[in-house]
Amino acid sequence: MESLTLPGGISVPRLRWARKDHGEPQRPAHLAIAFDTFESNVEADDAQTRIRPFHAFGLLSFFDRNYRGAPVPNWCSAVPTWKEGDKHPGDRTHTDRLMRLQNHVQRLVVRSLGLGEGIPVLRTCISSEKEADLVSLHKLCDWVVTLDRNAGIEYFDSPHDNRDIYDAYVIDCVPEREDLGCLQLITSTTNLAEVQGLLEGALDGMGLSRSPSNAKFLIEQLKALSGRLAIRLTGSNTPASELIALALVQANCAGIASGLAGTGLASTSDHECWTPLQDGFFVPVDDVCDLLPPLDSSTGPRRGIPRPDLIYVTNAPRKGLLFRFVEVKYRRHLRTARAPELLDRVRRQTESLRQRWFAWYGHDVPPSFRAVRRAKLARVLRFYADKARRHDLTSDRHRTLVAEIDRMVGKGDAYAFADPRTAPDLGWVFCPDHPDPEPQLISPPNWDVKVYLFGPGSLPDLDSGYRRKEPLAQSVVPAVKHPDLDLPPQEDAPTLPPHQTTPTEPMPEDGDRRPPMESAVVLGTDRFAQARVEWQLTVRGNPHLLVAGLPGMGKTTCLLNLCRQMLDAGVRPIVFSYHEDLDEKLDGMVDSIRFIDFDGLGFNPLQVPDRRTHRPYLEVAGMLRDIFLAIYPGLGDLQAEAVRSAVKDSFVEAGWAEPGAQTAELAEPPFKRVYEILAGQEQPDRGLTNLLTRLEELNDYGLFDIGQVHGSLWESREPTVIRIHRTQSDVLQNAFSSLVLYGLYKDMFRRGMQDRITHAVIFDEAHRAAKLNVIPTMAKECRKYGVSLVLASQEARDFHKSVFSAIANYLVLRLTDADAKTLVRNVADSRQEKVLIDTIKQMNRFRALYFQEGKTRPNHVDLLNYTDSV
Repeated sequence: MESLTLPGGISVPRLRWARKDHGEPQRPAHLAIAFDTFESNVEADDAQTRIRPFHAFGLLSFFDRNYRGAPVPNWCSAVPTWKEGDKHPGDRTHTDRLMRLQNHVQRLVVRSLGLGEGIPVLRTCISSEKEADLVSLHKLCDWVVTLDRNAGIEYFDSPHDNRDIYDAYVIDCVPEREDLGCLQLITSTTNLAEVQGLLEGALDGMGLSRSPSNAKFLIEQLKALSGRLAIRLTGSNTPASELIALALVQANCAGIASGLAGTGLASTSDHECWTPLQDGFFVPVDDVCDLLPPLDSSTGPRRGIPRPDLIYVTNAPRKGLLFRFVEVKYRRHLRTARAPELLDRVRRQTESLRQRWFAWYGHDVPPSFRAVRRAKLARVLRFYADKARRHDLTSDRHRTLVAEIDRMVGKGDAYAFADPRTAPDLGWVFCPDHPDPEPQLISPPNWDVKVYLFGPGSLPDLDSGYRRKEPLAQSVVPAVKHPDLDLPPQEDAPTLPPHQTTPTEPMPEDGDRRPPMESAVVLGTDRFAQARVEWQLTVRGNPHLLVAGLPGMGKTTCLLNLCRQMLDAGVRPIVFSYHEDLDEKLDGMVDSIRFIDFDGLGFNPLQVPDRRTHRPYLEVAGMLRDIFLAIYPGLGDLQAEAVRSAVKDSFVEAGWAEPGAQTAELAEPPFKRVYEILAGQEQPDRGLTNLLTRLEELNDYGLFDIGQVHGSLWESREPTVIRIHRTQSDVLQNAFSSLVLYGLYKDMFRRGMQDRITHAVIFDEAHRAAKLNVIPTMAKECRKYGVSLVLASQEARDFHKSVFSAIANYLVLRLTDADAKTLVRNVADSRQEKVLIDTIKQMNRFRALYFQEGKTRPNHVDLLNYTDSV
């Protein structure tokens, strides 16, 4: 069963054949091969409708095949009547005799069959029964290969005449070639889901939306360009990213064609970048390798230069066929998309094929060689012109181009192609990071090839910040520089007007049944798209944000921006402040602020949020143990358990563990009692002694005393700032902030669920409480209670991985190498890891990367600034 190798490097499989038991396949298979499956009849047709110039002095003869989709799909194939062309250079009568002989044979066939006058044609139809058989065959077999002398690709590839069939199949068709004679080889499959899945994975790797609509759109564009390209996706070594770039080129050129309709533009030179497909058509170079001139010798200067991807074919009026050679590249990042080496490679690829092309088909070739070569070229050009007519090429332009192709054959030595200088060759570099909807010229202006950089703007599903929005200069709010930094103009943080999606209004009272409202906070502008970058505050998504950056990079400015816009949208911030600078600037932005300083805790940490569960105080005991472990990371397991036992014993003393105790009526023990139980133990061991030594410091500061009760912070109608920096020691700061955050967490449940975000807990210097379990716990639960959590930190490596799983939005300023690696590995695709880490380590002040929910690539953001002068 090994393949047989024939001269010329042709490999032929040795197949074992068997007679079928049924007329149609009954069993599933991976591959089906169908030979001449459609019925054909000989009819007579008017010879005047089939006039073509003869090819190669009459030595070559090709079928002329016309397709119609109504009333049933049918092909009408014939050998045309040859009446003009370049005659044999040795003796013109050779051509005349050949043509007369062929015409006589055609008339004899018609007379023999009793068909009257005209020329014989083969009429091939697909009946409704045969269409049903095709559907059944594709259901049974993954791939179907059709070899047919009389039928062709048009049945599968007519989106305007037979859209249902076009959408159902992925098709590959080899143009009529010398080694196939008049056969067409068609490969078809209905496994659209498989091809679509491959595209979705490639889109994800490129940082683009992997939505089904994007994948379907790209499949349609590949099929319009070449069905073979769509099927190539299933190959093991196929560069899917390059195929996506080709699909977007097809989409842009088809879109330009639609945009130019009715404008009177006559040639591609009227447009700078895209080649409109209403005016010409593409020939994929890989599909027509047998037409390409051979490469130079291995010792020549062009060794190793690959061919470009496409040839764009149109005509220049009264100047002949115009060929433009096109190379399409894909680069993931902008810094590599503009590399001089890439541009030079595109230039050499297009120039190499252009020079060889005109040398192969030009006037320096002996007439007999040139005639044969141009005859084969005309055959393939006609195939792709017909394909383009079924997609984007207009009927008038199709007739013009077909007439020009016939003229190339008929004029012979007298025919000249359009001057290559009429229109330059093209290079298109696709980069997903290019944010501008318009292509950008990136090649030097004096080059003969124009290279353009373009982005994913033609995809149906794009990130919301991609397309250019209204000009930002129309803002009515004056731009304000950072008062505390003397920065050059390009480093100033941009100022935008406050953006709010809901009107400013007081928080709804209890029982108010207003519809849910959502807010959006503008973080800044995308550096490339110049569009707003927004963080959504919604209970229907993840409303939490982590801001990470070194000191001086803009975290404080960012937090002020968040607070100002939240207040405008009716969201009340509760800020844990570690800096006087933040307090003062925030105080200048609003009419009134509620400040909370340490004068005793102001609440009892032993409050039980839900008394309906069995022994609810045990949850309080476990949470307080974790809080003290976060305050004192050096505590051991036995010391932590001592804290938990003391909390539990305080509840037991108050009767919470009594059988049948009515916990709804019991009072929580005072927090001071926990310290007294620990301090009252007789003969404490060494570990407990160390614990008591640490707790004694907190007791001296009055941490275990409730002090003045400040009430629930959720009930405040004004922003709240908890001034942690006013406490006397780092240990007390950690203890105070941790316990207040825990108190907020417990009160949140008493407040009940909300239909909108009403509050935001903003925790500055969150790395100081990174090991506090209440942070990831609160992040997982607080959304449905109308609370957004904002963590601002100088460090990322100390946070537990559960924090990254609970927070979906990250604003990343400059970080150290270790923190950049930790954050990127938790929030970004591994394929982007190295580039993102390098970018974060080199970030300028007031610039950040914004990773948000639902996007696989970050925005490059110039941070927005609000100060007390706004």
